[in-house]
Amino acid sequence: MRTLSAIVLVLAVLPLRAGGFETDPQGARAAGLAGACVASVNDATAVFCNPGALALIPKRKGAAVGLSASAFNHSFYQGLPPGAGAGTAAQQTTPRAMQPHLFAAVPLGANAVLGTGFYHPFRMNTEWTGPDQFAGRFVATSSKIEVYDLATTVAVHAGDRLGLGAGVIYRTSSMAAARHVQTDAQQEIGALSMTTDAKRSLGWTAGVFLRPAAALSLGGSFRSKTRTTVSGVGRLTQIKTGNPQFDDLITAAYPFGQDLLLNSTTELPAQTTFGIALTPGDALLLELDAERAAWKDVHDIVFSFPSNPGLDKTYTLGLHDSWTYRGGLRWRFATGPQLRLGYAFAKTPLPDWGVSAFFPDSDRTTVTAGLGLDWIDVAFGMTTYKQRIVTTSATDLNGNYRAKSWFAVMTVTK
Repeated sequence: MRTLSAIVLVLAVLPLRAGGFETDPQGARAAGLAGACVASVNDATAVFCNPGALALIPKRKGAAVGLSASAFNHSFYQGLPPGAGAGTAAQQTTPRAMQPHLFAAVPLGANAVLGTGFYHPFRMNTEWTGPDQFAGRFVATSSKIEVYDLATTVAVHAGDRLGLGAGVIYRTSSMAAARHVQTDAQQEIGALSMTTDAKRSLGWTAGVFLRPAAALSLGGSFRSKTRTTVSGVGRLTQIKTGNPQFDDLITAAYPFGQDLLLNSTTELPAQTTFGIALTPGDALLLELDAERAAWKDVHDIVFSFPSNPGLDKTYTLGLHDSWTYRGGLRWRFATGPQLRLGYAFAKTPLPDWGVSAFFPDSDRTTVTAGLGLDWIDVAFGMTTYKQRIVTTSATDLNGNYRAKSWFAVMTVTK
């Protein structure tokens, strides 16, 4: 408990990064390898990395618990013509947050292992400073998607070479966004906040782990797409124009200060990961992973107000499938400590014309380093978002987008 309290105190001061969808590694051991774990995981975090590997972990009864946090170094937008943002500039703020992860495994008979895990597979948090002056305020002044999974898996093994696993994912997801509202005559009249309930959905996961030779292991895992219809509340706050007569007319015409029913749909993509790990000696491990996310199956995000259709908002994304490539190296010193290094490159699923104040994503590279000391592991990573110059924005917010962020993860494994 003292150790976990120390972890909380260290990470509580770190804010969550903003930007596009984030899929941070779950556990410090994987994080030190930039998330490359599908072919080498050997603890309870296999529930997330590869359910098949759960059958072959050295300690069939164990647990891993920890926290992760992220800091957004900077995120800038510089407007370019043509469009509403030409000649303006803005940056994102960084709300504070922490993300926990918890995994446990227990034997299930002689040839099987039961595992469970609580973790955050996806998240997004974008918040623009100075929303009243931001050029993209009629699209979004903030956006947030939170997702938590509770997974239960069962893995069986055939000797010490092959493990097969599958399980159920109980997913909780919610969305929020805010924007300013204007009349058909482009007169700004209000600020609209939109928040959905946390809704549950079911998915599934499966994995296979093969060790054809002592120095070689192969892994593959799959997590299914999830989709759920959610409801929530919107609230419209009037922005006075300074013209009393006009403001009175607007007050009578719009539902200010009321809880307004809204409906939406949350979709998250299927993910398929393959990896190979080499252990040419007791000290060295090398792993390469490739992950494909089926973002093409994720549709546009719509906030619909059944009783107030004039407030409806559609965020057109036009996503396509994307790949993430990860590589990791682990060196175990003779005295026991482990040093980990990693590199990842993630292609954005978002086309240029889909970049907006709601979802300002781009390609990213991540470098990581980690250290393991018996039962405690730490990892740090730095992510650079590729500079993206957009001239075809569907939301009329052309400009230069660039950002950097970093994250920290601590995990206790027993």
